[in-house]
Amino acid sequence: MYLFLRLMGFNKTKKKLVVLSIFCVIVLTWCFSIGKLFSDPYSTIIRSSNGNLLSARIASDGQWRFPCSDSIPDKYKKAVVFFEDEYFQYHLGVNPVSLVRAFSQNLVSDKIISGGSTLSMQLIRLSRKGKSRTYFEKIIEIALAIRLELTHSKADILNLYASHAPFGGNVVGLEAASWRYYGRSSNLLSWGEITTLAVLPNAPSLIYPGKNHQLLLSKRNRLLDKLSRKGILTKENCELAKEEPLPQKPIPLPQHTPHLLNRSFKDGIKNKQIYSSIDQELQLSLNELMKRYHFRLSQNEIQNAALLVIDVKNAKVLSYVGNTNCKVEDCGSNVDVITANRSTGSTLKPLLYMSMLENGTLLPNALIEDVPTKISGYSPQNFNRSYDGAVPANDALVRSLNIPAVKLLQNYGVQEFYKRLNELQIGSINKGASHYGLSLILGGAECTLWELCEAYYFLAKKLNNQPLKPISYLKEINVESALELGNFSKASIFQVFDMLTQVNRPLEEGAWKIFESSKKIAWKTGTSFGQRDAWSVGVTPEYVVGVWVGNADGEGRPGLTGVKMAAPLMFETFKKLNTTTWFESPESELKTIEICAQSGFRKSINCPESRFVRNHEMGIHYPTCEYHKIIHLDNNEKFRVNSSCYDVSKMKKKSWFSLPPVQEWYYRLRHPSYKKIPELHPDCIVNNERVMDLIYPNDGLKIYIPKGLDGSFSAAIFEIAHKNPSAEIYWYMDEQFLGKTIRSHKLEIVANEGVHEFVFTDE
Repeated sequence: MYLFLRLMGFNKTKKKLVVLSIFCVIVLTWCFSIGKLFSDPYSTIIRSSNGNLLSARIASDGQWRFPCSDSIPDKYKKAVVFFEDEYFQYHLGVNPVSLVRAFSQNLVSDKIISGGSTLSMQLIRLSRKGKSRTYFEKIIEIALAIRLELTHSKADILNLYASHAPFGGNVVGLEAASWRYYGRSSNLLSWGEITTLAVLPNAPSLIYPGKNHQLLLSKRNRLLDKLSRKGILTKENCELAKEEPLPQKPIPLPQHTPHLLNRSFKDGIKNKQIYSSIDQELQLSLNELMKRYHFRLSQNEIQNAALLVIDVKNAKVLSYVGNTNCKVEDCGSNVDVITANRSTGSTLKPLLYMSMLENGTLLPNALIEDVPTKISGYSPQNFNRSYDGAVPANDALVRSLNIPAVKLLQNYGVQEFYKRLNELQIGSINKGASHYGLSLILGGAECTLWELCEAYYFLAKKLNNQPLKPISYLKEINVESALELGNFSKASIFQVFDMLTQVNRPLEEGAWKIFESSKKIAWKTGTSFGQRDAWSVGVTPEYVVGVWVGNADGEGRPGLTGVKMAAPLMFETFKKLNTTTWFESPESELKTIEICAQSGFRKSINCPESRFVRNHEMGIHYPTCEYHKIIHLDNNEKFRVNSSCYDVSKMKKKSWFSLPPVQEWYYRLRHPSYKKIPELHPDCIVNNERVMDLIYPNDGLKIYIPKGLDGSFSAAIFEIAHKNPSAEIYWYMDEQFLGKTIRSHKLEIVANEGVHEFVFTDE
């Protein structure tokens, strides 16, 4: 250095000043750059919206070590200072008096019995991970303690000490000790409890609750006496604190949201305190509700369920019950069903309705065909295996009929509907429209409960006219608008939600249930094929509640349906929420349309009765009623007539509601008041009117008939519907008479491979 300075032309005085300056810079840099003291892994802690502990996971090194707190209770500050370092606020990391006294005691005893360490020195020793207690090590601690005091406030030093001091066993830090020994936060501890924790780090390997009980009690009481002498406690409070019992073995930490805690790990949020949006009171209440509900479910060997509650306005999760707490071996209770892909069942049907209202291909009351259907080898079935013939669209949605939904999707287009689902960010449905086909609307795709609830939440948000943003379970995160709902208009959302407010739904064939609810809720259920998944989603302007019920391993169970199993839990959840309102009608987006009162189509000139409805403006493009026809009757209104057989002046003109033959066949069974169109007068010329139609097979269908073991073909069952219930039908194949049927028109037909010509004629 001196050689370098001489070469630079510095004289002797300047050389000394430069060297001194460099030395000072080095010393100051060393003093004020202590760096990070601890690199220990922390437990992951999840807290409720009001800061209470919900769940915790032990640190990766097996220690219960909570992340550092911003502050510590005033009680603990006073207790630990008077026990460990009474002059903490007055020294610069080292107390010379304590050091001299400790050195004298150790010299007399010929061994180290006292270290004379301040809290700052103890914190340094904790950070150096159990270095040997030697005089040389003590000198290092003194130097580093002074350095610590120069770079940290007294409050920071106390916080660091409280967060990293050992409290016996695998418990590290005040907050972890408070929960492990007393089951609550440190700011709720009494004087007896807080002083117990203040003395524990003094000798954690020797003294901890459940061991050396009397020694711990003596230390605690001596500290209480000292606090009384110093005027911190009154004598009365001191004696009362001495009466408090010591904790015994550590108690388990709360696990109110274990699945949400696991999810935070998957989301990369770990080893820290997570302040969630969870409402603790609601979470505990719903945990208890799930426990009771699971007991009933388990009687039918249904072991799993999940429940999600979303605050629509604030885009926050209020409750997250990822699964039941079933005790059966391998029952899958650790699976977070909220994030598990499951068959959607019928839960996507409302989204199809919204899409079709917006392009004018649906009116809420319009009749939809509901007859046995086979489309390119795909044969959807209604849950109860029955048919309505024709059913109003809104009724089909509420009853969750499958065949009408498939016909609507066929009309709308699978590819277009797939795009709409992508708009709602249902990311699990990602294999392309052709992969799912028409089964997409009946549960042929899978998504998560989170995605489904978020989709309905987006719709509620749009209808509330609020900025769209993804939901979050974190309290403070504020995500800007990240979604556009494209053509999902407020008008279509409102109309479909209004359809879904009916509280009476079919449980199964011949059985209905009315759900009592003082709140107006739009809700939809779903049941997957094989009764493996039961869903229910409810929406109000304030909340979205989603429920899934089933078995995590996919085992189906009899009676596992959305209405029977999931809906009751959803309604019970709504009862625990605050009072809700209903969505405002988006009148500016609705248009008055005149519809046929019976068919639900736009009114035609043949409709005898009509009514006005408020509908999405695209509804004006929907077809006019095709079911009302003008017919001419004889004077007694018994027969239809025409000019070839009857005097025109005596004819009676009338509008008649008439369905196609197959639809009529099933419609009459459910609607006894339906009047079939009168028969033609015997004297009139038949005008090639279509009075019967094939139910199976339908147009363009190829029939694959299996062969038996002997190589012979099996029979195919043909079925025909006729407008006349008592009609006789004569069956021919390739000009050969096969037989005659009356009333029920079904016939087994055996045919060889190839193309055959069939003729069916009535009497």
